[in-house]
Amino acid sequence: MDIHKLVSDVKDFFQDVLEKEAHVIGVKRYEDTWLVQVETIEDSEYQRRRALDDVVGIYEVEVSINLEILGYKRISLRERDQLTNMNSEDY
Repeated sequence: MDIHKLVSDVKDFFQDVLEKEAHVIGVKRYEDTWLVQVETIEDSEYQRRRALDDVVGIYEVEVSINLEILGYKRISLRERDQLTNMNSEDY
């Protein structure tokens, strides 16, 4: 398994399906799946109109060994300038 292909496929999924530019910030392999953590800017007209900081969404994407996206979910939201409090043991 080429990890570069995995990262590329997840980024392509976000661009094609969710129309968001994704930045992979973590990858972990389990026995028969990959868990990929992605950071993306959430499009918010409300934020822009009020000149507020961008809101960053952190997503968790489950990918099969065959590079099939099995599912994804947003696990947190934060303003761009806030530090994350992610558990480094997970990734």
